[in-house]
Amino acid sequence: MPATTGGSHALSAFATLIVGTMLSKYLWSYAPPLGEASIAAIRLVRSVTGASVPLNEQFAGTVVVMVSLSFVWGIVYHFSRHG
Repeated sequence: MPATTGGSHALSAFATLIVGTMLSKYLWSYAPPLGEASIAAIRLVRSVTGASVPLNEQFAGTVVVMVSLSFVWGIVYHFSRHG
């Protein structure tokens, strides 16, 4: 059982990484305010944690797309498993 649920989570994590990287440039083209908000969020994370997180448009766009896709995946997984 853990291998099947772990496998689906691993596959979704890999898919969000690939898709997030590919779609990050479109975030800045079609939703610049969301891109600016992602830069602000990364600045906040850097100032609070002191982590050396890269601060550029492509990385910020990738993070926004990855978080969004992961959130949707979590909702779909929850309802398909427990719904």
